[in-house]
Amino acid sequence: MHFQFDLAKTLQAAAVLLDTDNEQMAYMRLLKLLYIADRELLAETGRPLTGDRVCAMKNGPVLSRVFDLIMGQTAHTDEWADCIQTQGYKVFLRKKPGRGKLSKREVQKLHTVSERYRQLEDFGLAELTHQFPEWKDHFQEGSAVPIPWEDVLRAQHREEMIPIAEREAATREVLDHYFGS
Repeated sequence: MHFQFDLAKTLQAAAVLLDTDNEQMAYMRLLKLLYIADRELLAETGRPLTGDRVCAMKNGPVLSRVFDLIMGQTAHTDEWADCIQTQGYKVFLRKKPGRGKLSKREVQKLHTVSERYRQLEDFGLAELTHQFPEWKDHFQEGSAVPIPWEDVLRAQHREEMIPIAEREAATREVLDHYFGS
């Protein structure tokens, strides 16, 4: 199952999270909160928030394209950096990109996830994601192993959502083909 990465939606989601935390946070925290929101929305609706690929890395599951954006290693770095700036290990909200691509449910999920983990320090949040079965099943020291979205659903005991998510991914691909993303 493959979802289309949505840069504008991901940028808006990152801005919502940054907005809940004085417009700055460690980039690892941003990556973890986005992943948790993606994971939970997939289990609830059959659609992730970002459409990004997830990899098992040393500090837990990581959304690979978001990581590349934060590190400035992608063609879309300028668009990202226009709104979110990376300085050292932190990211700062420079300009709010709006919320037009996010549903009310998605914004609420981002707020819920942010609030749920507010008291957990950054590395504690990374350690928490080490408990996710999909990370445990795929992590290999020194590498970035892709985690299939199907495995994320199985890890949450939501196997019944796999055909729904597959239909969502296929529908999105057709719509993007004909109407653009």
